[in-house]
Amino acid sequence: MVEHSDLPLVDIVIPVHSTTRPLERAVSSALLACRGAGPGQCRVTVVGHHLTEAQVRDMLSPEYRDVVHVIESEDRGATAAVPRNEALRRTTARYVSFLDSDDTLDPGAVTRWLGIAQRRGSDLVIPFQHHEGDRVDITPVTRPFRSARLDAVKDRLGYRSSAFGLARTSAAREVGARFDENVRTGEDQAFIVALYTGGRRIDFAPGTPGCVMHTDADVRVSRQPLPLRDEVAALLDLVHEPWFGAVSTTFRTSYVLKYIRVNFFPALDHAVRSGEWGPERARGAAAVWDELVGFAPHVAEQLSRADGHVGRLLHEGADQAELLAALAARRRFATPAALLTQDLRWALARQAPLRIAAAGAVQIVRYRAGLAGLRRRR
Repeated sequence: MVEHSDLPLVDIVIPVHSTTRPLERAVSSALLACRGAGPGQCRVTVVGHHLTEAQVRDMLSPEYRDVVHVIESEDRGATAAVPRNEALRRTTARYVSFLDSDDTLDPGAVTRWLGIAQRRGSDLVIPFQHHEGDRVDITPVTRPFRSARLDAVKDRLGYRSSAFGLARTSAAREVGARFDENVRTGEDQAFIVALYTGGRRIDFAPGTPGCVMHTDADVRVSRQPLPLRDEVAALLDLVHEPWFGAVSTTFRTSYVLKYIRVNFFPALDHAVRSGEWGPERARGAAAVWDELVGFAPHVAEQLSRADGHVGRLLHEGADQAELLAALAARRRFATPAALLTQDLRWALARQAPLRIAAAGAVQIVRYRAGLAGLRRRR
């Protein structure tokens, strides 16, 4: 049951920065996600960012206005970092769960995560995440069918870099987890990596109920085209976090490999197609590539041969057509060039393409099984 309690067990935090957001849908789902919880255990907190409390309440039907807790955050920043940090600072709950105003939770999701956290002593419960449409989410790319006591490196947690699910508030504060207010995208990287590398116990809640990622809201900040350096700043800025010095080199390597594959290459593809590509932009992209490859040991050796070819083309000042062809080649994931590492001694490493592809195939099976369970319950 959800009540407006001053001492809840969990705070479900929903930042909102525009009156065009489908806030009521998110709030309604958060209330349903607590189905089965005890009286006063769950609180839904909406954080107005560039909005007043009155504006936030006007976005909700009368039935929801009195059951949500609304706070205002500082009127600065273009991402959800400021309101999330404000909520994390203020909350009195044992656990905190973040939800974007664009997305929703499945009925009973938070109650399920609370059960896992209390039974296992989790500092972080990673949720099953599914999407509208045909998109399949294979993250986190864990060891086969692993869900308890996850390891940040062995279970490749870096591939799930969103801050959804359930976090123990004391653990987040103890490790210094915070959202990066200085980057234009990826502000949740600092928060989640701090928990991945500093949390005592991390568990996964496979299958539904979980989180639903929607695509029908107006343009998100994270979808706006940005300069290439800004696209990866959230990773490179981790070195400035006070806790980062204790992070293992193996995690740094695994995380930057993920960032190159999932963040850098799509951003590069967009930049090349922008119509403004030229020698100056190529030099800038080559400099970013060098920063990423130099972020941790043995990164270049574990990239695929197709990935390495793109990097060499950047340094050679290749034209748009050559780069687009090379970027397309690296996306043909079943080819030898996309599966074999630049240094064959690393071909079977945990973070190498062959192992990632195999683990991803298992996760696809797991994803479809989770959706099948949701359909049966409906």
